[in-house]
Amino acid sequence: MTNPVDELVASLNPVRDDDITTSDETARALLTAITTETPPAPAPRRRSRLHLRFAALAVATVAAAAAFIVFPGRDSGPLRSYANAAVQIDVTGKDEYAVEVKDAYADQREFREAFAKFGLDVRLSIVPVSPGEERRLIRVGPLHAPTGDEPAGGVTGTSDTDLKCPPDQGACPLRVTLGGAMFHLEGADVVLGRRARPGELYQDATPEPGDRPKSLRLTGRTVDQALVDLDRRGLTWAFSLGEFKPDGSGSSWNAPANWRPAGDRRITGAWMRSSASVGLLVTPEPGDPAPDPNN
Repeated sequence: MTNPVDELVASLNPVRDDDITTSDETARALLTAITTETPPAPAPRRRSRLHLRFAALAVATVAAAAAFIVFPGRDSGPLRSYANAAVQIDVTGKDEYAVEVKDAYADQREFREAFAKFGLDVRLSIVPVSPGEERRLIRVGPLHAPTGDEPAGGVTGTSDTDLKCPPDQGACPLRVTLGGAMFHLEGADVVLGRRARPGELYQDATPEPGDRPKSLRLTGRTVDQALVDLDRRGLTWAFSLGEFKPDGSGSSWNAPANWRPAGDRRITGAWMRSSASVGLLVTPEPGDPAPDPNN
């Protein structure tokens, strides 16, 4: 039995096999044309805006990174300036250096590190001093003993300070200029003064005759009288032994801590050792402590 669908499909194809009259030569020519024809080029793909934008961003990032990478030249020359949190040093001439202390309370190693950058062996100490003596150059000299490598005539060094500070300014930089070959060969020991914290011992306070300041009014009094007065003022004390001539020449040494002479001996000098301590000088007598050979 014939399916109606088969009849419908057959009616749609009016061409019969025997109607095809193409020769073998025609078929071969058609096959050759198909196989030898150059295929058309594919249509160019359209790149998305997002891809292009990402590529541009990547290029910009590389360019920015390159701007921060600096390769120092081989012939950049000797160091002319260096600074850290404690100090800034600038070369101002041959064997001459301008030193600006930015933090007088910094670790001393930071000062040493900065000088070492210039090949200098310098110990810069900034110590507490008496009121009114701040910002002064207390001492400058060689750090090491001569080595024998010094040129004929010896090695010289100079120093100059610009430590002025406006009265209404509580803190301002300390400046000192160092010059001379000694700072290369023998090193330098430089001591500057700074304001003392409460209770810090003043490094410039040394035994001398008389009262410093005069308001102490202790010279000439007995030891007992002086100690009673200091207790009343809430001040501690320490004794030194020594003797001085009217022209100021003489010598002294510190007595052991808490040593005190007999109460009827006389005070020959008094000075502020710190904001809370006073030094007292007495003339040595037999049986008093001798100078410490290690000091």
